[in-house]
Amino acid sequence: MKQTAFTEAWKQYEPLLEAIVELFHPFVEVAVHDLEKGKLAAIYHNISQRKVGDPSPLNELKVPTGSFPNHFAPYLKQNFDGRPLKCTSITIRNKTRKPIGLICINVDVSTFQEAELLLNSFLRIKKEAENPIEIFGSGCEAQVDIVIQQYLDKKQLSLKHLKRDEKRELVQELYRKGIFNFKNAAPVIAKKLKTSRATIYNYIGLFTK
Repeated sequence: MKQTAFTEAWKQYEPLLEAIVELFHPFVEVAVHDLEKGKLAAIYHNISQRKVGDPSPLNELKVPTGSFPNHFAPYLKQNFDGRPLKCTSITIRNKTRKPIGLICINVDVSTFQEAELLLNSFLRIKKEAENPIEIFGSGCEAQVDIVIQQYLDKKQLSLKHLKRDEKRELVQELYRKGIFNFKNAAPVIAKKLKTSRATIYNYIGLFTK
């Protein structure tokens, strides 16, 4: 039996569609729609429990068939069982660039949404909560001054003449002493060392790797 232009067009994508489903299993379904017939032509990893030959729900795209873009921006819809699906659709065209088919990729995001809720619940703190070091200790700048002076005395150095390596070592000492628990520690230290906040964070990054 001779294949139609639509069948020839989407069959060339079949290895890609099978690979997508296998790679993202068990979260992804791929459906192929025949626009001329307005029916589902194929479905891979069927999580929506549809059948080949079912009517295509093209109205959900809210765009006339002839105006289909090459692909649709991701959108959300509900699966038959209420689970949220994140979807995108890719237009299949014939040689004259007329839309003849649609490849729809549907991702079950319910597991990820549940994980997000759990993480948010775990990470949530009261807005009025204070950092303990800021409640029970002296102010940030005062503690920075104390640690800096201790470092300078120990090394017999002058703040004005610190070399790059010495500044890095001092920042790391401030980190060890817990000074960076203060919200505004980085700008305070950067000002005292006459350097940028980015440099301060870089020094910390080298220390914590």
